[in-house]
Amino acid sequence: MKSVILSLLFIPLISYTQDLTEHRWQDRLIIISADSYQHPKLLEQVKEFQNKTEELADRKLIIYQITPTSYIKGIENNQPTKNSTLYKKYNTTNKTFKVILIGLDGGSKSKSNKVVSAAQIFDQIDQMPMRRQEIKLKN
Repeated sequence: MKSVILSLLFIPLISYTQDLTEHRWQDRLIIISADSYQHPKLLEQVKEFQNKTEELADRKLIIYQITPTSYIKGIENNQPTKNSTLYKKYNTTNKTFKVILIGLDGGSKSKSNKVVSAAQIFDQIDQMPMRRQEIKLKN
């Protein structure tokens, strides 16, 4: 009986955790971290990627907007998923705004406390060896 109660206590925790390792070797990630979804820099950063669906897909790039209590996957989605784990993991410096580019290998490629243009991020990705190989294989 005790083990059943304990296992029931942990079920909700599982649904609130998110592990981005599912993206490793599949997707590149942009983590946009802010103290709220209404943060001016978060809104400006998201706007940088609007109407760039093809460019994002071509570079296997997925956007995560994270706040202290939840996250939103993508820029078209506006339904947050409750979760504090991602914010704690990616906002270790307690900045009110941060942008992180994560490569296919799961490693952090760049970090900024300022809004970064989509063109700058795309250029940085296009210089990566694995991306160059992807381009080469397409042609």
